[in-house]
Amino acid sequence: MKCIQLVNENPVILRCRADYYWVSFVFSKLFAFKDKILSLNPGFKSVPKIILGIDISSSAIKLIEVEPNQDGYRVLSYGVLPLPPGAVVDREIIDVEETAKVLKQVYEDSKTSSSNVAVAVSGASVISNFIDVPVALSEKQLEARVELEAETIIPFPLDQVNLDFAVVGQNPLSKDELRVQVVACQRDSVDRRLEVIIQAGLHPTVVDVESFAFARAYKQLIGTATTNPRQSDHMVKKGIGSDTQEVVALIDIGASVFTFVVISQEMVVYSLEQPFGGKQLTEDIQRHYNLSWAEAGKAKRKGGLGSDYVETMLDPFKDLLIQHIKRSIQVFYSSTEIKKIDRLMLSGGVSKVTGLPDEISKAIGIPTEIVDLLKNITLSSKVSRSRLLSDMPAMMLAFGLALSKEQK
Repeated sequence: MKCIQLVNENPVILRCRADYYWVSFVFSKLFAFKDKILSLNPGFKSVPKIILGIDISSSAIKLIEVEPNQDGYRVLSYGVLPLPPGAVVDREIIDVEETAKVLKQVYEDSKTSSSNVAVAVSGASVISNFIDVPVALSEKQLEARVELEAETIIPFPLDQVNLDFAVVGQNPLSKDELRVQVVACQRDSVDRRLEVIIQAGLHPTVVDVESFAFARAYKQLIGTATTNPRQSDHMVKKGIGSDTQEVVALIDIGASVFTFVVISQEMVVYSLEQPFGGKQLTEDIQRHYNLSWAEAGKAKRKGGLGSDYVETMLDPFKDLLIQHIKRSIQVFYSSTEIKKIDRLMLSGGVSKVTGLPDEISKAIGIPTEIVDLLKNITLSSKVSRSRLLSDMPAMMLAFGLALSKEQK
């Protein structure tokens, strides 16, 4: 089996083989395979100390560099630059050369000290599913079982994907079975990201899954590990920090992708992506006010539109967003054993819309707030606090990728 190698909650090192790349994906729990997998790491002795989190979205490339310190984490550098229209569509890279040019420019502008890069894949190129297997299976039997079952749950030819699995716990309905998460990613999606990184003169180190990177950012910066990272293990064991039994839904509303990720007991138990985001509002503004794309985007951010904007443009967009959230929650409830979400956490550029958390909370009946990624973060002198604050709601994925270095 040509596998995506897994390490406890964490992508390890991406390494090149003769005809394909082995890629590391994040999972919530990995049991007996950890030592074996760590030994399959040719060419690298350990994860590099600093990994740049690079979020290649449909509208921009975002870069963040962080390191742990006594107060939590410190942002060493960051940067954001827009992508030309059509270079990336629904997070799929269409124009490798143009995307690489922007990545190289944002890297040079950020003046970062590292060239090791973590990126993520998402959307239709990634398939994740669960299977249940007998507890008594050996490792070799488990691998054979996964490969057999993968043919029925993965809608791509297996020779065209990177595939791997992780034991995530016991089957809640049977003590004699283990629940195994199987993930596959089309190689073309991975290869395009690698090509962009290499053309930009950087070193591809980690390829992650977006939903798992979002979850890592939440756990490290907002959830149970929001205290000093050097003390977080101790505090979690003592039960200090946020409630690990709480079910939290992370909702990232970007330019063109709506991502819905549910975390329960520190595990990603569900994720969903839909083609919806702020781009739709920009297009509506462009048509309604007869503006160029750039003018519509600027007016959306800075204001100055007609007096009918809120009633005819913004309110219908917010209503549509709330419907997306309601449907996502309903589908989640109907497909899992969990029947209650305790809290909604918003991120992405759209989350900055004034009053949005209160409106969602009122419409859905679940407490809603915007993620506060700066809760335990300090900034280096070369990072503009005001600029980072403005960009922060859209930086969650980049933070999650940069934090992959924290778990070796």
